[in-house]
Amino acid sequence: MTTEFFRKTLPIKPDLVVKWPGRTLDEGFTPFPKRLLRCLDRVFDGPSAINHLRIILAIADYARPNMTRLPSFIYLAFTAGMPVEEFRKGITEIQNKGWITIRGSEDGATIGLDGLVRLIEKLTADPEEAEQQEPF
Repeated sequence: MTTEFFRKTLPIKPDLVVKWPGRTLDEGFTPFPKRLLRCLDRVFDGPSAINHLRIILAIADYARPNMTRLPSFIYLAFTAGMPVEEFRKGITEIQNKGWITIRGSEDGATIGLDGLVRLIEKLTADPEEAEQQEPF
């Protein structure tokens, strides 16, 4: 199944232009948690680090309340700017690390980031918070 995707130009919210120039935001904006920023080098390492981050950000970018359509791997790969085979390899590696759960198929999947979220929380917990958390 071949599907052609294209990148849409979106209106830019003035609040975001303060953070990034408009020309970097014209395709949209993906939130990046500050806790992840603080532990980025401890989470994403090795030769696949950037691809893993791209995949995670593509998954986060697609998430919306009340989704009418689940994302396909082809679309997520497009969003991440990756060839589909490279995306498949990377998402399998991320799943094997326990960072994500995948329900469904490549044509439409629900992808949870719970394992990654627990890791980020553990790595960035205040000492008092860390005592209360379950081990990863």
